[in-house]
Amino acid sequence: SSLARAILCQASLDRSAGPATPSPAVLTWSAQRSFQEEMARRSILSVAAAAVMALCLLRTSLAPSFAGSAGLQPAVRGSHVALAAEKRFEVFVTNPSVGARTRMMISPSMTCAEIVERGRKELGFDQPWIKNEDFKLYKAEDESTPLKGSVADNEMKPWGPDGTELHLIFQP
Repeated sequence: SSLARAILCQASLDRSAGPATPSPAVLTWSAQRSFQEEMARRSILSVAAAAVMALCLLRTSLAPSFAGSAGLQPAVRGSHVALAAEKRFEVFVTNPSVGARTRMMISPSMTCAEIVERGRKELGFDQPWIKNEDFKLYKAEDESTPLKGSVADNEMKPWGPDGTELHLIFQP
């Protein structure tokens, strides 16, 4: 670069004065201009880096604070009118041995086998080497008889004070 050439020229002219140290007063006009351009480039890069960091901080400060915040919630599954027309309702499915629970929207035509399959997936018990038949579905208030058939056959009610909670239990 021209800055290096100017320093070398100065050093060759002044060998007896000791080690070559560039002085801004001795540098040629092109070397000074090159030096100023380099400093301007560095200052622009530092301003750009500061701007990027400020944008990142602003973005994280405006983002929701934790995973369960309203900004990250999925959209509503459907309007209340559509849910009423389909007669879908919510029940709780629990695995009592580990305390895992999930809420599930079901319809009267849904079978207990479908609830077991969805419940296994939502609770994280969907390993391929375990058969769906190894899980049994019970009403929470009566674990003596496994549920079979459809939701309508088992008189399930929407979740509430007297709603349906189902227990999904692994019994190979």
